[in-house]
Amino acid sequence: MKFLLGLGIGFGLAVLFAPASGQETRHRLTERARELAERKAQQAAESIKERAGEMGERIGREAAETAVQKITDQVLGKDKTA
Repeated sequence: MKFLLGLGIGFGLAVLFAPASGQETRHRLTERARELAERKAQQAAESIKERAGEMGERIGREAAETAVQKITDQVLGKDKTA
């Protein structure tokens, strides 16, 4: 994370001192900031999607195990509610 921060600061300084007009420089900085924000949002979305998938997998597995146990109990006569 510190590397990315340093990279961003270095890039910003390089753009500021580059031989370009102020308006062009501001436009470049705005575009780079937008790209970085989009990339971060995409990474966050991917991370959330991955965690949601893992959670869904775990819940599904637990539900299947519970169902198998319930059926096994019913077949073996251990369940009095059937």
